[in-house]
Amino acid sequence: MKKVYLVVLFILAFGIVSLGFMDNQQSEKHADVDWTIGCQECHAETTPDVFEDWQASRHGTVNFGCYICHGDGEESFYPKGTDAQCGGCHAGQLDSFDNSKFTSCFDCHNGHTLKFHND
Repeated sequence: MKKVYLVVLFILAFGIVSLGFMDNQQSEKHADVDWTIGCQECHAETTPDVFEDWQASRHGTVNFGCYICHGDGEESFYPKGTDAQCGGCHAGQLDSFDNSKFTSCFDCHNGHTLKFHND
């Protein structure tokens, strides 16, 4: 009987942790957007430093779209990119990352330049 309680407790704990994780991964809509212009055109004006950082990065030089990290803005929007978005292309790095002491890709990498913070 004790094993049954432990299994039920484990399932409940897993469910609670999973819900908390899902809440952190849920997205919202991008606020106050003029959908007639693209991300790059808007952010070149509204956040020029961030835009220039991205444009000079490896992702920017190959025109790697904002939506890949941040979502499309209408259906899903992640104000900060998530490790899950990085893993779409960098699955190999995420595998080795799981065995490290870090909690996020952004512990080491700047979100838009993608350089190591100490570079």
